[in-house]
Amino acid sequence: MQKLLNVLFSFSLFANWLPAKEINFPDSANWLISFDVEAFHESRMGKFIMGKMNEDPNINQKMQGLKNAFGVDLLKVREMSAFGSGEKDMGTALIRGGINSKQLEGFASLNDKVETDKIGNKKTYTFKKGSLGILSGDSVAVASNKELLREALIPKNAKKKPSPLHSFVKSTNQEQAPIVWFAADVLKVSRLQNKIKADQTTTAKKLAEDISKSLNSVMVGEIMFKKFRNMAISLDETSDHIRIKVYFQSANDEVADHLENIFRSWPSLLALADGLNPELDDVMKHLKFSVIREKKSVGMTALLSHAFFETKVNEEIEKKKKAKEGSK
Repeated sequence: MQKLLNVLFSFSLFANWLPAKEINFPDSANWLISFDVEAFHESRMGKFIMGKMNEDPNINQKMQGLKNAFGVDLLKVREMSAFGSGEKDMGTALIRGGINSKQLEGFASLNDKVETDKIGNKKTYTFKKGSLGILSGDSVAVASNKELLREALIPKNAKKKPSPLHSFVKSTNQEQAPIVWFAADVLKVSRLQNKIKADQTTTAKKLAEDISKSLNSVMVGEIMFKKFRNMAISLDETSDHIRIKVYFQSANDEVADHLENIFRSWPSLLALADGLNPELDDVMKHLKFSVIREKKSVGMTALLSHAFFETKVNEEIEKKKKAKEGSK
C-alpha cells in the first residue's frame, strides 16, 4: 500500500488553477503545485503527448494494471494539487477524479498494520509511512502522515482568502488559467531541505561529515535565495506555442533591477555558447523570450512552437526505436 501512496503522490507532482474556495492551501505551505488535467487533455500539447503514450504498449499495460489492481484510472483524473512545508519527504496531495475509492479502500483494508479512522466525515487509512483520506467516490487525499492529512481535510483556517504564496501566483496576472503551475518560498524550502537530522545509528563522526558536506549547499542557498521571497513557474499554450513563465518576487527594488537585467540579457548569454552544443543551438533558434517587470516582481516568458516540439519528440522516439532494434 505504501508503494501505491508513493505512486499517487508522484503523479500529483508531475501533472489546476483552482479558485481559493476549492483548494485552501494552508499558510504553512512553502511550496504549491496545481495541475489542471482536464485542460491538459484538451490542449494541443496534451493531445499530442497522450497520443504518443497510447502508441506505447508498455505504458498502456502499466496504466491498465494500475486501474485493475487499485482502481486508479489516470485518463479520468480531473485535477491534482499538492503542497508542503519544504521538509524532505513531507507533503500532501489531492487527486480529484479517476479514483475508484471503494476498490482502493478494499485494498487498503487488507493491510494488517493499517489504522482505520475518521477525520470529520472522511474515512482515513494510516500506514507506517503515509496516510490516505477518502474525499468522495472518485477522489482522495494522500499525505506523508496523519497530521498532514488532518490539516488538508480540516483546514485550520476556514478563510476564503488565499495563502500568501497562492496570492503571489495569482498576482502574476496570467492571461489565461495555466495547465500546470508551481510556486515556492525558495529560501524556506532550501533551509528545510538541507536540515540535518541524527538518528540512533548516526555516529558523531558521520553526523559531522554530513553537516560538513551540506554546508556549501546551505550557504549557496542562503546567498542566492535570500534575495527572493517567492518563485512561480507556470505552463500553458497559445494556438502556435507552448508557453512557460517564470516569476520571481524580489526582496527589494535593487535585486529586482539586477534580475530584470539578467532576464533581458538571457538570450545574449545563451548565444555565447553557440556552436558548443548543436542540439541546444537548434532549440534556441525556436525559442522566443520576453520580460515583464511589476514593482518587485520580475517575470520571463519563453515560447516554443508546437511544431518544433512535436518534431523533436518524434525524432527522439525514432532514435529509441532504432537503438532498441539494434540491441536485439
